[in-house]
Amino acid sequence: MKNKWILASPLLVAALAAFLFLRPDSKGGNLGPEAYALTEEILAIGPRPPGSEGLDKVRALLRNELEEAGWSVSFQEFENSTPIGRIKFANLRARFSKKGDPWKNEIEGLLCAHIDSKYFEDKIFLGADDAASACAAVVEIGKYLAAKQPEYAEKLELVLFDGEEAIKGDMTIMNGLYGSRFYANSWRSLANKPRFGILLDMIGHENLSIRIPSDSPKMLAELMFEAAKEKGVSRYFGTARGPILDDHVPLNLVGIPTLDIIGNFQYMPWWHQAGDPDDPEKPADDLSIVSEESLGISISVVLHMLDELLKD
Repeated sequence: MKNKWILASPLLVAALAAFLFLRPDSKGGNLGPEAYALTEEILAIGPRPPGSEGLDKVRALLRNELEEAGWSVSFQEFENSTPIGRIKFANLRARFSKKGDPWKNEIEGLLCAHIDSKYFEDKIFLGADDAASACAAVVEIGKYLAAKQPEYAEKLELVLFDGEEAIKGDMTIMNGLYGSRFYANSWRSLANKPRFGILLDMIGHENLSIRIPSDSPKMLAELMFEAAKEKGVSRYFGTARGPILDDHVPLNLVGIPTLDIIGNFQYMPWWHQAGDPDDPEKPADDLSIVSEESLGISISVVLHMLDELLKD
């Protein structure tokens, strides 16, 4: 009996750890199932490249989710030239206040993701982890904070950037990042900029492997690693070998220190891959690669970071 207990104990420890991780706690518990369900709703609409009807429907879905939770939502609309002509873009912004106009209040932080899926002329690309899962996580975090920690919600702005993906060809600072560049410029000349930003991208893959850029703001990077250690999930978080071009770059350039919590896309064969009916075994960025557990892990770390960043 003693030997059987010793052999079984690692399994019991793992089960206990899972229980402790999944049970609700003061920092949000497990929001993975909710984020997964919302990811599925986003993907059911279909592709959502900039300027598309699909993207309009996704914005409307997420706007409704946030407004039902008490957030005030605004679309930041603009046009820009792209390799396929001028496109109308719209960032989704949300703020929260129990009283008064939330848009008149100063905020302390940004929580962001990109809402568009990559444009393809001849493929149906859903962008499940890139980045429907991150949008779902931002919205579910917003809903949780509005209900459980409204004093934190009032200090944040949620932003879902349009046009992160390059439109034809490889991403450059001018081909891609359309929404974050426009948004960041709106803060450039203001003195009351947010103290920090957190950007989520590809945070729900079943084989979770977060690799933040090597040039990440030191304080935010250290805080993420501390949060991961506190939650017992350090093995999923690391640092990339170099910088990464993503929506955090324009924010950092205008003086808003922003951490890009991003999956290790360079070693993921599904990245920017659409489903192939002639090769169903070929990995694609669809719902099959997204995991409730991975979303729960990523969200728990972000909530722990926000608790440290926003507490009085």
